[in-house]
Amino acid sequence: MSSDTPARRRPTHRKGRATLTRESVGRAALDFLGSRGPAELTMRSLALDLGVSPRALYNYVEDRRDLITLAAELFEADWRPPELDADPERWRGSLRGFCRDLRAHYRRHPGMTTLALRENVTMARHPAMLRNVDTMIGFFEGVGLPLADAYRACMEAIRLVVGFVEFQDALYDRPPAHLDPADLDRLPPPWLQSATEAELPHLSRVSALEPGTPDTLFDFSLDTFIEGIAARVRP
Repeated sequence: MSSDTPARRRPTHRKGRATLTRESVGRAALDFLGSRGPAELTMRSLALDLGVSPRALYNYVEDRRDLITLAAELFEADWRPPELDADPERWRGSLRGFCRDLRAHYRRHPGMTTLALRENVTMARHPAMLRNVDTMIGFFEGVGLPLADAYRACMEAIRLVVGFVEFQDALYDRPPAHLDPADLDRLPPPWLQSATEAELPHLSRVSALEPGTPDTLFDFSLDTFIEGIAARVRP
């Protein structure tokens, strides 16, 4: 066969249905997580969503763990973070923008982090993840932290964002069946309202405050983190 002969392309559709690839199977798993809980993701349930037999998926992934690993890698590869700027006058705003963008990315794929942790699947294996972590360490060093603190600050920034998405945003984005969404906007929340003013005087006064939105709570967490970093910067 001549080297000039174009390679045959795999058809994108067959019998009116999109053909599968390893990447499309992984992306289907990400979409699945966006609408259902991580525990519901099985080879059988995903095959049902795709309109194929479970056996067909094994042509592209070895098993459920391989499927989750693939989804985690695609999740990391999809994020294109904003550029970090370590300039003394701009680093705070730059870090805020970076963390807000990372939060938005995690919210687009709810449950991915919890599932990866539960299944002991590391997302750090993807080159994109490694590059992003390396860039963050360099950013914090550029701000003025020693290398050890720069690494710790990088890890803490990720923990802050992931923890907020998994434990705060998740309640608003996908409220559990037993939770009344209106309770999220009450201060203090119902599960903290049983105490009398004499028993817990400070907590009882919280009811007079305006409830915060997830965005205002996230900004408070970011500000606290950023000012902590600033306090450790070498003069």
